Amino acid sequence: MAEKIYRVGIIGCGGMGNSHAKAFQSHPRTEVVAAMDIKLEAVKKLAESHSVPGVYTDRKEMFEKEDLDIVDICTWQSVRAEITVDAAENTDVVGIFGEKPMAASYGESLDMIEACEKKGIKLAIGHQRRFNSLNTEARRLIQEGVIGKPQAMLRRDGHGLLNRGTHELDEMCYILGDPEPLWVIGQTSRETDRWERRVRTEDLCMGLICFEGGIRGVYESDLPEPGLRGDVVYGSDGILRRSGADGGVMVLNNKETEWQIIKPRKPETNQYQEFIDWLDGKIETHRNNGRRASIAMELMMAIYESLRIKNVVMLPLETRENPLDLMVEDGSLPVLKPGRYDIRAPFPEQN
Repeated sequence: MAEKIYRVGIIGCGGMGNSHAKAFQSHPRTEVVAAMDIKLEAVKKLAESHSVPGVYTDRKEMFEKEDLDIVDICTWQSVRAEITVDAAENTDVVGIFGEKPMAASYGESLDMIEACEKKGIKLAIGHQRRFNSLNTEARRLIQEGVIGKPQAMLRRDGHGLLNRGTHELDEMCYILGDPEPLWVIGQTSRETDRWERRVRTEDLCMGLICFEGGIRGVYESDLPEPGLRGDVVYGSDGILRRSGADGGVMVLNNKETEWQIIKPRKPETNQYQEFIDWLDGKIETHRNNGRRASIAMELMMAIYESLRIKNVVMLPLETRENPLDLMVEDGSLPVLKPGRYDIRAPFPEQN
């Protein structure tokens, strides 16, 4: 019996939409049959580049005319929840694949999960670093106890919490073995009217996360120099970090006098193949399933929420809205340097 070929519809035809179209079109078990974007020029370009027959500027029309098995959502984060819920409620798809960040608020991510679970739709989010060989090797080594019990992990990045921070925090969780986060305390500064793909973002921030077992995760974004080395895990019996020059994982434990460099194993799969295996029922879940991905959203929003309530945020997070938006809109976090600007997609008034 021939294996099913899954019919894919892409929504959002920018850079990530083209990347996803290429991946799904090249997979032997999937066929991209339609693409949609509010900009006709963008969807035509993607369709021509990847031989996609269906071209749409209205997703509802695409849902009505195309018999889709998978909806792949590569839009900006401000509309991902709305589109996901719409696809779940108004199609017979078996899977929805989305990009990161999952949404623009924690509440939106919960709405996405609820809509999909109600219809039995499998939802996955593109945190592709969970398939990186270095990260997978680091996770394995930590689980095998090469540095004893993990105690702290440091991550450093920039260009906005919902932009790059979503990768960093999800990567932190993955490498540590996905321990349950218990509480968060954070600090955020937003003196300028800074946006990222039409969602408000901060000028800088930092967060301290306490995971089960007392493991601490430290994240900082756009803070002044000097910066910490953002790839280190400290354990009770040693230290683990990346070796950029050698492409391996460096380990120094109490039994050795020198650093060991461990070459990572080749990845067994990628996020798209694992998604197909999940749809086929060959595996129990996807490592980027919606509930797992929502934890990164929860941690990011908890960093903002800590500033809003001026206290530690106990998890699970109860605030559904984006706390940064709440603070700006109620005047408690005023813009001191007027002039809005978007760091990824310039506003019309930006040069």
